[in-house]
Amino acid sequence: MKTTILLLAIIAILGGSLSYEILQRHRAARGQEQFIIALSVQLHQGLEHGDVDAVRRRLGALVTVQSEHYEQKYGRETGTEFAPRLAEAKIIREDFEATSSPTK
Repeated sequence: MKTTILLLAIIAILGGSLSYEILQRHRAARGQEQFIIALSVQLHQGLEHGDVDAVRRRLGALVTVQSEHYEQKYGRETGTEFAPRLAEAKIIREDFEATSSPTK
């Protein structure tokens, strides 16, 4: 009897933990999608107004953040189909960092 209660308690705790993890991932994914939509709207509006420099800055920031995150999570790509894109992202990132850094 005690074993059954203990087993049910463990199952309940594991079920609750799994539910919490799924909910957290869902919230993070939803937030990411909202961010992408908001950024896309800003970029589209910037282009409509002819503010190419603002669009370029926003895209530079996005490429910088996303490529750094990718490399931290998956490492540098070499010899893959995606490697040239990541190399291009690094060039954009370096240019963005050089132009957005305050001059000393």
